[in-house]
Amino acid sequence: MKEILQANSSSEFLKTKEVRLGLNKFKRESIITKDAETKLEKIKVLLVEDHEATLKGLKMQLTEEPDLEVIGTASSKGDALKLAKEHAPHVILLDLHLPDSSGPKTLSETFCGLKSARVLVFSGETRPAIMQIVMQAGVDGYLLKSEPLSKIAEAIRAVHHGQTPVISAELTRQNQPHLTSAERHLLTLLARGLKYQEIGAQRQTAPETVRKQVDALISKLDLDGRESLIAWAVDSGFGKLESD
Repeated sequence: MKEILQANSSSEFLKTKEVRLGLNKFKRESIITKDAETKLEKIKVLLVEDHEATLKGLKMQLTEEPDLEVIGTASSKGDALKLAKEHAPHVILLDLHLPDSSGPKTLSETFCGLKSARVLVFSGETRPAIMQIVMQAGVDGYLLKSEPLSKIAEAIRAVHHGQTPVISAELTRQNQPHLTSAERHLLTLLARGLKYQEIGAQRQTAPETVRKQVDALISKLDLDGRESLIAWAVDSGFGKLESD
């Protein structure tokens, strides 16, 4: 009888020991998980948007994402640059049309010059010229304002981790021709209504050379003629670009 009691006592001791070991293991794992969460660095985001309602909505919704931290909001280029230098955001969500900006190209180049931050354009602008010029300025992605919040948050994470460029699916479906810097400049001048002689003077070339360059573009874009080329340039947004 004594031996049975001892056996039972030993069995209970072993069970108790197993439970204690299990609890200790659980506690250690909990502490490790908690420490990992504490050490997890949030992605710092700066929101730059001149539409107050859009800005407030973005801030409210992105703040709810556990791995994102909105470190500031700005509605002008000047305020955004000041905040970026003060807080060193990981990602800047950038509207292309700000009241104190001279245009999308210069704006994009300015923020891409901030080496510590990734730049994700957030715009309603779908014209090919605008998108091409800012992508070539060095931005890390181009999102349309029609995108749902989940896509915006995913895009912020993607560009932060170097998965670039991130572009809205609607834009990737567009058949956009690749244009050289010289071709974009020519289209910009045409869209602004300049004649061959005026374009030649700006580009330091003969009017006949300009005519040949225009003919080459007409052929490349598969258009009917000069008037069609000018209309395409205007519709595509080249008239809105800054001249190089």
